[in-house]
Amino acid sequence: MSTAQQKKVAIWLGIVCSLIFCMVIVGGITRLTHSGLSMVEWKPLMGAIPPMSDEAWNETFSKYKNFPEYKIMNRNMELPEFKFIFYWEYFHRLIGRLIGVIYLLPFLYFYFRNYFDKKWAVRIFTGFLLGGLQGFMGWFMVKSGLVDNPHVSHYRLAAHLSIAFGIAGYLFWLILDLLYADQTGQKKPAVHKRFRQSLLLTLGVCLQIIYGAFTAGKKAGYGFNTFPKMNDSWFPDEIFSIQPSWLNFLETNAAIQFTHRMIAFSLIIGIPLFLWIARFDFSSPAQKISRSILFVALLVQFSLGVLTILFIGDFGILLPSIHQCGAFFLFLSVINFNYVLYKNK
Repeated sequence: MSTAQQKKVAIWLGIVCSLIFCMVIVGGITRLTHSGLSMVEWKPLMGAIPPMSDEAWNETFSKYKNFPEYKIMNRNMELPEFKFIFYWEYFHRLIGRLIGVIYLLPFLYFYFRNYFDKKWAVRIFTGFLLGGLQGFMGWFMVKSGLVDNPHVSHYRLAAHLSIAFGIAGYLFWLILDLLYADQTGQKKPAVHKRFRQSLLLTLGVCLQIIYGAFTAGKKAGYGFNTFPKMNDSWFPDEIFSIQPSWLNFLETNAAIQFTHRMIAFSLIIGIPLFLWIARFDFSSPAQKISRSILFVALLVQFSLGVLTILFIGDFGILLPSIHQCGAFFLFLSVINFNYVLYKNK
């Protein structure tokens, strides 16, 4: 690709990443407003059109009444209330469809205009396939709440969120490849000596995102709303409430929130310590800037996490939504840091 072509493709992928960010935020609001189970059918094509008449709305509402969420939790719900939760889930799915269109059509345009060689065509089409997987995972998640228990599986929620972050990270890596592309034909320098260590940071951030999804899916953030202790204890007795003991860290609210906190403490100590110890190894402007961005993103996200714990009941869905935004930018900042070290820019 020429430099002009690279910029066009980078802008296009940047727009897609921005839409993925919007979808993550709307998805979080959908969960927080208990809207995710309002659409009980998966219609990838026809589902793009919402009910357009009173008759259609009554029919849609009648279908919802056949499922556990209405029968167990919302038996007194009226049609206007149903429309509210329906539209949040509808907009969430609509953004997903919009991403598919905005991804596929420009891809075909660029492909038939010979922007891509075989390698780049495969790399970018892989992103489209991952998007299809994400759509399927979304419905697979929703189905878990349409059987007996009117709550989606927190495992499937974590998988759904992880795939969204993974796609954004993958596309962001491609964008960086386009922006940092070397047109001189020079041989790629050796990977930075700190790259493997930086991968551990990425693993920690990814694990924290997964436990953030567990915390959201189990509503574990609504208990122990004190900091730094969990009520009056660093290690409350409620952590080990079921057997076997290890299962608590996947299933019980106290243990999930405890783990989410401990990973946060590990990151807020470990990442700055690593950046300080290795500070003299980051010599280029790109390395210094990416290090600073990562540190600031981490500090902001940790602060948002503390505020969410302390005031989650006072600001409705605002703080959890902003906290999820912070997770997205922290993830991209660590991807950027890894990229700069991998390419040794």
